[in-house]
Amino acid sequence: MRAHSDARVRSGAARPGAGLWRARALACALLALAALSVPAPAEAAPRCFGAASRDPERRCFNPRLARLVAPTPDEALLNPNFPCRQHKITEQLSPCTFGATHPSASVALIGDSHAQHMRPALAVLARRRNWRVEDASVPLCMFSTATTGAGPPFDQRCPQWNADVMAWLQNNPEIQTIFVAGKAEQFVKPVPGQSAHDARVAGYTARFSQLPDRNVIVIRDAPEESVTTKDCVRRRIAHKRPLKGACSYPRRLARDPAAAAARATGQQTIDLTRQFCGPRRCYPVIGGALVHKDTDHLTQVFARTLGPFLDRAAP
Repeated sequence: MRAHSDARVRSGAARPGAGLWRARALACALLALAALSVPAPAEAAPRCFGAASRDPERRCFNPRLARLVAPTPDEALLNPNFPCRQHKITEQLSPCTFGATHPSASVALIGDSHAQHMRPALAVLARRRNWRVEDASVPLCMFSTATTGAGPPFDQRCPQWNADVMAWLQNNPEIQTIFVAGKAEQFVKPVPGQSAHDARVAGYTARFSQLPDRNVIVIRDAPEESVTTKDCVRRRIAHKRPLKGACSYPRRLARDPAAAAARATGQQTIDLTRQFCGPRRCYPVIGGALVHKDTDHLTQVFARTLGPFLDRAAP
């Protein structure tokens, strides 16, 4: 392995001889995982990698991951969204397709950029269940009847996108399952006397009520990390210190309006908070995987490790 290849995953555990070889082999494995554009089988990842290290049904600890992080915080900022095949329906609606070529079912992923960062997890389900996924998400737009507070051009774009998505779903009745995700505190413009949270809940509730013949599954929004967290991770990497449990931040979960609307309309919610946090603290590096690429968007690498848990929870 060339020296410059070590830049993607840093290790402070290297030792001469066999120990050095094992550390470099693991770094190479994580480097390959970080570069994947399609989901690989679970066995391609090191044992307990990513969210697998926080499985509530099976205790999993791999000491070889203690000083590893993939990708590094600086590389994460350059990491694009999970790739898919885009096809234009209307000016505002261009679904991005991934998954099976000859699927047993087609499902939709709808929401804002917090839906888009769940593509790698949905890709795991697509592989396991022979699904095709149509991601119709647009940044800053809630799948909701609420009035956006994002300002131009989203004050015009988001309502039209919502209307186009509803027409598209009506024209595609084979899409029976819809995964919905979104930023819990997305910009919204409440009516006088209404709180922003209540406006979001009302908008999602009205939208979900318009889909009585579909199975709507809300993926609860992930916790946001502190703005100083990445600097802490960088310091730990620079000093080759263990990252397991390090740089944690208080568990403060925003109320998720889509989850509240799902409860009100009899739809399902999948809550993956246990894969991010303990009872009081959340963690930026989990099982050797960097969780966020900024403060609130997941890395492809970590999102992929959520796939088995999403599969476990989805009907």
